[in-house]
Amino acid sequence: MGLITMVTSQQPPTKEIDVEFVVFIERYATDLLKWDILTFFASKPDYCASASMVAEEIGRSARTVRPELGDLVLLGILDQCDLEDGQTLYQLTETSDLRRMTLKLAGQTAKANSR
Repeated sequence: MGLITMVTSQQPPTKEIDVEFVVFIERYATDLLKWDILTFFASKPDYCASASMVAEEIGRSARTVRPELGDLVLLGILDQCDLEDGQTLYQLTETSDLRRMTLKLAGQTAKANSR
C-alpha cells in the first residue's frame, strides 16, 4: 500500500495555459485556411502580397483565399493596400498585440512541425 500511495502522490509537471493565445486562435484561426494564411504572413511579417500570391504560396486557389483575406482585414489582423492599378495587397498588421499573437502562432506551428 505504501508503494501505491507513493506512485499516486507524484503529480506530473503542469503547464500554464496562455489564455490570450487560446482566445486569439479561437477568434482568428477559425479554420485551416485562415491558419495557413496567418502562418504565411507571420513567416513573412513585412511582406505585401496579393490574393493570388498568397494562394500560390499556400497551395490554394485565389478564389477561396480572397474572401478570407477580406475577413482578416475586417478583424484587424491584416492591413489592405489598394494600388492605383486596381490590385489589392495585404500585409500583417502593425498593431502590436495582434501582430505578436500571429507571430506566436507561427512559432507554435514551427515547433509542432519540427517534432
